[in-house]
Amino acid sequence: MGKLPTKGLDWHDTLRTLLNNLRKVPNHLEHGIVGSMTTFPHPLAQLAYILFHTFNANDIILYREIRKLELDAVSMMGEILGCENCTGMITTGGSEANIAALFVAREHGYTKVYVARTAHDSIFKAARMLRLEVVELKYDEQYRIDPNDFESKCTEKGPGLVVAALGTTGTGSVDRVVELNKIAEHCNSVIHVDAAFGGFVIPFLDSGLGEVFRYSRVVSATMDPHKLGLAPIPAGGLIVRDEKWFKPLCFETRYMPAGYQLGLLGTRSAGPIAATWAMLMYMGREGYHKQALVLAERTRFVVDLAKDSGFRIEGEALAPVVCIGTERDSEALDYLWKKGLYVYRCGIAKGIR
Repeated sequence: MGKLPTKGLDWHDTLRTLLNNLRKVPNHLEHGIVGSMTTFPHPLAQLAYILFHTFNANDIILYREIRKLELDAVSMMGEILGCENCTGMITTGGSEANIAALFVAREHGYTKVYVARTAHDSIFKAARMLRLEVVELKYDEQYRIDPNDFESKCTEKGPGLVVAALGTTGTGSVDRVVELNKIAEHCNSVIHVDAAFGGFVIPFLDSGLGEVFRYSRVVSATMDPHKLGLAPIPAGGLIVRDEKWFKPLCFETRYMPAGYQLGLLGTRSAGPIAATWAMLMYMGREGYHKQALVLAERTRFVVDLAKDSGFRIEGEALAPVVCIGTERDSEALDYLWKKGLYVYRCGIAKGIR
């Protein structure tokens, strides 16, 4: 356990200790980190983060220019997902964005969550925190929500929020929002799309799958710049269809100049906002499109290599996640980590990714 020194250390000694610790930490550039969904941030994003990280983005009067950057960034991410006038905010990551999305849905009267076990664990965390009723949905052999099961349960149990994934964490599968939207219209439900990982890829490969705000019942989406947006941690995004739906995330804060703050947290660093805005402007649609094509090619290479080596692939791997099936996933994980390849478990299926 750490003990507070009586007399502070020289800052050179403090930095030296930190650097010694840093040498023991695997990093994206030198080591085989292949299972993590975060990426090494672009140098421009790192610089933008450093320039802005000391400002509190939740003081939207004093730092109104930062809120403008944030709204611009959210609008650009919404455009990628097929939304023309979306609003929202930059969050610490996909988990915060998912929790916020379910909170907003609850405040609008949707107390049931239709979700498959293929969803990110933060959805179940959110439901537990918010005391929402979880209606578990079946999924097909490709780890996608079974639309027929959703229709049956939604007809029986009534309106709710269905959570779809644009690239599941475990297998890279993509729920068919177009089918879920038709059912949601019929049973007066709404849709939240977790595009934390696939949001910067799928829309550039298949607009019908990826531009989810085309579908009328989609009210919100999660999209993480600190994954394939190339921004530094912590940078997530909550994209909301309009101001009316977003309003529950405006909380009274009497001591602040605006009289309110945004989101479930308090002080928010402007660093992730500036970094996200910088990367969206720098990469543009063409840059992210090229990246998506490269990632799709690499994903297909890994899938083909695994199959040629006698392994099965769990899921459809549309997003750049490949779940290589094996009943001995714990042994495989230990073996590969010892070899310096930091893979993760698939979670929903027996295998490593």
